[in-house]
Amino acid sequence: MKIRRYVAKNTQEAILKVKMDLGSEALILNTRKVRKKGLLGLFSKPMTEVLAAIDEYNVHGHDSRNSGQASVTESASRQRTTPAVHSASNQPPVSNYAVNSDEKEEKITDLENKISNIEDVLSKLYARVMNSEKPSHGAAADKLRDPKESVTEVFYNNLVKNEVEPEIARKLVNAAAARLSSSAGVNDMAAQLSGIIAGLLGKPDTIQDKSNGKPVTVIFVGPTGVGKTTTLAKIAANYLLNRKKTVGLITADTYRIAAVEQLKTYAEILGIPVSVAYTPAEMKEAVSLHSDKDLILIDTAGRSHKNKAQFEELKALIAASAADEVYLVLSATTSQRNCREILNSYSFLSDYKLLFTKADETPVLGIILNVRYMTGKSLSYITTGQSVPDDIETANIDKITKNLMGSCTR
Repeated sequence: MKIRRYVAKNTQEAILKVKMDLGSEALILNTRKVRKKGLLGLFSKPMTEVLAAIDEYNVHGHDSRNSGQASVTESASRQRTTPAVHSASNQPPVSNYAVNSDEKEEKITDLENKISNIEDVLSKLYARVMNSEKPSHGAAADKLRDPKESVTEVFYNNLVKNEVEPEIARKLVNAAAARLSSSAGVNDMAAQLSGIIAGLLGKPDTIQDKSNGKPVTVIFVGPTGVGKTTTLAKIAANYLLNRKKTVGLITADTYRIAAVEQLKTYAEILGIPVSVAYTPAEMKEAVSLHSDKDLILIDTAGRSHKNKAQFEELKALIAASAADEVYLVLSATTSQRNCREILNSYSFLSDYKLLFTKADETPVLGIILNVRYMTGKSLSYITTGQSVPDDIETANIDKITKNLMGSCTR
C-alpha cells in the first residue's frame, strides 16, 4: 500500500494529480485546506491537500493510469487479508462522484454551522445593545459599581466571548463571587472560577479495560462530518502500537461509498481485521467474530439530526452490538444551535461519553462546557488534527479551563 500527499489550488486539481500519478483506482483517504508555512502564508489563499493511497500491485505490477476500467472489487480482492462479514467485492467502485458527494456534505454542514454562529453572535450583540440602552433610575445608579461586581463582569464577558452560553456563564461567575469577600480581587476571582469550571468539566472517562479477559466493545455515533472514522483509527492505532492490545474493527457506515474502503485502508496499514455489518444480525455476527480481541471498535454512519428515520436503524445496531461503551462524537466547531438539535436527536441514548473532534479548527472551546453542563455526561477524548495516531488526547481539563477563562483574541 502506497500513501501519498498532493497539494493543489483546489480539490479538482488535487484529484487530477492523484489520477495522473496513481491512476483511477486510487483511494482518497482525506482532503483538507492548508496554508503555506511562514509569514507569507497568512496572506495567501488556502490550498487543498489530498491524502491518497494505492495498492503497491497497481503501482509496480501494471500501469494504473491505463486501467480506468479496473474496479475497486479487483483491488480489494488482492488486498483481502483479514476476515469480514461481507467481501469487499460487494462494495461499489470509489469514484470522483463519491468523493465530491462526501466533500459537498461536509461543506454544507460547515456552512450551516457558520450561519448559525453568525445568528448567535447577532443575537448576543442585540441583547447587549438593548441592555446598554436601558435607563438607570434612583440614586444607586449614580454610585460606583461594587469592585467585586466589576471583576465578576470581566470574567462573565470572557466566558461569553469564548462561546459559553450566557445563562451558564452567569451561574458560574455568581457561584464564584458568592465565595469571595467584597474586597476580593481579580486573582481571587480567577482562582475560585477556575476551580468551579474544572469541577463542572469533571474527570475524563476514557475506554476502560475489562479484567475478565473478554473484549471491550466500543461504538462511536454522531452526526455527519465530525470525523468518527479517523477518530476510531487513532484510538485503534494507539491501543495496538502503544498499549500492545489486539484490536478488531467493525464498520456499519454503509451509506457513504468510500467509508468502508477508508476504514479497510487504515486496518490494512495497522494489520488488524475489519468486518462490515449491514444489519443488526450481521452486527452480532461481527462482534462474535472478534471475540478473541482485547478491543472491538465499531464505526457507524453519520446521522443528520434532521433525518429522524435513520435513528431507528441506529438504535437497532447499538442494541445488537451489546457495546460496553458508547461515544457521542461532536465537532468543536458546531454552533450552539445545531448542537442543541443534535443532542435532542441522540436523547434516546441512556448512557454515553462525550468525544470532541476538530479542536484545532476553533480558537474557543465553549461548546465543550455547554454540552457537559447540558448532558451531565463525562468527557473522554479530544482530537486536534488529522494525523493518525498522534492527534488525539485525553481531555485536558486544565487546558480547557484556561481557554474558557482567557480573553478571546479573534
